[in-house]
Amino acid sequence: MRKSVRKEIIITICLALFFLLFLSPIIIALSGSFRPLKDSSSYLNLFQNFSLESYGLAFDKMNYFRSLKNSVLITFISAVLLLLFTSMAGYAIARLRGKLGPFFQIFFLAGMIVSAQMSIIPMYRIVNGIGIGNTIAAPIALYVTSALPFSIFLYTNFIKSSVPYALEEAATIDGAGTIRTFGQIVIPLTKPALTSIVITQGVPIWNDFFFSMLFLSAPEKKTLPLTMLNFIGDMENATQWNMLFAACFLSAIPILIIYIFLQRYFVSGLTVGAVKG
Repeated sequence: MRKSVRKEIIITICLALFFLLFLSPIIIALSGSFRPLKDSSSYLNLFQNFSLESYGLAFDKMNYFRSLKNSVLITFISAVLLLLFTSMAGYAIARLRGKLGPFFQIFFLAGMIVSAQMSIIPMYRIVNGIGIGNTIAAPIALYVTSALPFSIFLYTNFIKSSVPYALEEAATIDGAGTIRTFGQIVIPLTKPALTSIVITQGVPIWNDFFFSMLFLSAPEKKTLPLTMLNFIGDMENATQWNMLFAACFLSAIPILIIYIFLQRYFVSGLTVGAVKG
């Protein structure tokens, strides 16, 4: 018993040290964000001063509400389109009989092998060629197409494992068509999978810097991650670290609030809703 207790204590201490080490950059950045702008002392001196000056200046320099609106708009439209295409394609693939279903599943799964960054040059030329460069349609199109392979893979497997085909057969006997069966039976039962897709794909879309930097050059269209370039220094001006830390937390606050409301669906994963739907 004593050896077992000692082992648990050692494991607990090791885990605590690991999480403390893992969280140390966030703690240092949080401490730096609450410093006065002119305080450039060592950032290892945690929470010695408390000031909202960096937050106020970062809020103004980011044009926070305008950038927040752009981020929310792009993330929301991307998530809605992703859920629409994923649910329709995933349902069709899951219910296809014969060799077509596995073929299309492998076809979409192959899209996970090639990253979007590897094909950025042809995508950039296509986007400019069809005339949607420097519009929010460009990053939205790339976000949706990049997230489709994994989302379809997740959704298809969820339907196969958690949505009994007998329910759809019963609906067909009662006179429901394919669209009604899909909308009133399949969609409610697959809410956990859809919510997981929103979280796992929505957060990277919200935080994305690469695609937004390539296709959104107009200041009035920039998202929150892009506005952080305002605080990075160059050869003449030093990086404003306190304001940059504050800008990072200002950008993270909206997505953290959303996650608080969706985390129970995410944790429940692929089990909640299969019976009650």
